[in-house]
Amino acid sequence: MSRYSVVDVGSNTIHLLVGEVDGGEVLPVTGEKFSARLGAGVEKTGRLEQERLLLAAEAINFFARIAALNGAPSPEVLATSAVRDAENGPELVERVRETTGLKMRLISGKKEAELGFRGALSALGGRREGKVLVVDLGGGSAQLIFGEASGVVEERVSLPLGTNRTTERFVRTNPPTDGELGALGEHVAGLLPAWDIGDAPVVAVGGSARAMVKITQDDLTAGRLWRLSEEIRKWPSGVLAREHGLTPERARVLPAAITTLATVLEVFGKEELTVARGGIREGTLLALAEGGQV
Repeated sequence: MSRYSVVDVGSNTIHLLVGEVDGGEVLPVTGEKFSARLGAGVEKTGRLEQERLLLAAEAINFFARIAALNGAPSPEVLATSAVRDAENGPELVERVRETTGLKMRLISGKKEAELGFRGALSALGGRREGKVLVVDLGGGSAQLIFGEASGVVEERVSLPLGTNRTTERFVRTNPPTDGELGALGEHVAGLLPAWDIGDAPVVAVGGSARAMVKITQDDLTAGRLWRLSEEIRKWPSGVLAREHGLTPERARVLPAAITTLATVLEVFGKEELTVARGGIREGTLLALAEGGQV
């Protein structure tokens, strides 16, 4: 069985996934992650910080070597919101080419949404029929994709609602105040599309969504998300990270993530959220297995 690999250069974290594809499902072989926080400051300055840019290039080179050791040379290297939006994003593309010989692709929000949708559906397996709304919440942007569980996309949009971006814009204190998260929630509600999704369930993917599952085993209803937001705001992000085994970077943006996802449920009139482990990386491996390009 062939192996495929992808390096996902996100706004918070750079991820490597090496895997095999069997019957439309991704079987992970190995994975690594590195917190470069490339998106730090991009909302304010429009540029990637030089030290983070250089560090990211080194991490990508290291991940490419790991992929080769695991039988999947020449990984697909994808850059999303932080690199896409930064004035000096092409500098990182050139640095990666010089260091690794690989071409980093600055994928559009539309393509990011399509890959995330496909990856989420693969993680759900055959448990879903009908239509579904997938929310792929990253550090720099959020992709909303509505379509059939068979994979047919009907609506898609990429919004500047990533957790890094909204935290930098609205949160000034640690932990954040009710007023800060209230303003953030109003901002989210104002940007969400006016789609009629009927009785379609809402599925969330991304690191922040998975972090919520680490903190609580309860069903993620809208009410539970709002209560969870209140609970975690009892502690600064460093304490939250220590108590729940999160990275400090993830703990820092988690209040914004919970507020965003709770607002999505309210706007679309949904009672509950499901978290899936699939996303853009799994969607990329599925595309590569079919012989296509991303």
